[in-house]
Amino acid sequence: MPTALAATLPPVQLGRHTIATPVVLAPMAGITNRAFRRLCREFGGDCLYVSEMITSRALVERNAETMRLIEHDADEQPRSVQLYSVDPVTARAAARILVQEDRADHIDLNFGCPVPKVTRKGGGSALPWKRDLFRSIVAAVVQEGARRDVP
Repeated sequence: MPTALAATLPPVQLGRHTIATPVVLAPMAGITNRAFRRLCREFGGDCLYVSEMITSRALVERNAETMRLIEHDADEQPRSVQLYSVDPVTARAAARILVQEDRADHIDLNFGCPVPKVTRKGGGSALPWKRDLFRSIVAAVVQEGARRDVP
């Protein structure tokens, strides 16, 4: 986005967080890792940089690789983590870990991934079609985030 255009757009408000430049780095598996987000912050300014997609089940099981993927640099603010889930109970438990252990300031939910590996399990872009399940997952994560003002 050209700097002049970004300067004319209003900031984005996400709960208690104000993102001065209304741009979000889309979470991309295998791309938006900690090092890549650091480079983007150094050269891209005050945007929202979201982690790569984190599977809720792997977070709840405290998979070593997943725990590494949710790490952020000390100067990374707000810390944003994208969760993927097809189960409201697991989504709630994953959000609880992020909130109670102060591992994220913002939680992004994946409802747009078109990759067959994700949609085949009913997640990503396939999930919004399942309205009750979609509502349950959103409600569970929002309730957990609200406990510590994490949008």
